[in-house]
Amino acid sequence: MQRLIFGTVLALVMAGCASVPIYEPALDKNDFGYSDQRIEENRYRVSYNGDASTPRATVENYLLYRMSEITLEQDYDYFKVINTDTECHTEYHTTGDEPCPRGSQYGPAFPYCGYGYVCNPSQTIHETKRYEAVAHMTLHKGEKPIDDAHAFSARDVRENLQDTIIREKR
Repeated sequence: MQRLIFGTVLALVMAGCASVPIYEPALDKNDFGYSDQRIEENRYRVSYNGDASTPRATVENYLLYRMSEITLEQDYDYFKVINTDTECHTEYHTTGDEPCPRGSQYGPAFPYCGYGYVCNPSQTIHETKRYEAVAHMTLHKGEKPIDDAHAFSARDVRENLQDTIIREKR
């Protein structure tokens, strides 16, 4: 019971220490943050690359927010998302003791790996995921078409998402 309580407290402390995803420009193409490239006068490619602590929804919200910023910076009113893609990059990390030597057996009937080594199956594999969202957009002036599901009011997107945007570490 004490282990369960200790484990729960430890998990809560670790969660409090987790880094908060920051909305900032990427320093290079492999860095975390947003980047954009002007392709034509009113056409852009925009991306947001999250780190392992950034949930998929946050990556996609940060991408939309950046798209609204570009639209307003270029003195347009709304943008259309031409296409979008969110990729998940999964990595595996191993922690703990080394596994048993290759070819050895372990189980209740085999407490030893062989060669005089006690087998310790306490090795843990951790999975980390990070998301990258990419979109192509076009910028437009005037009223946003009501019947176009790919059109977004830049001012509305900015207003609705600005409270979720973290600009500095907490």
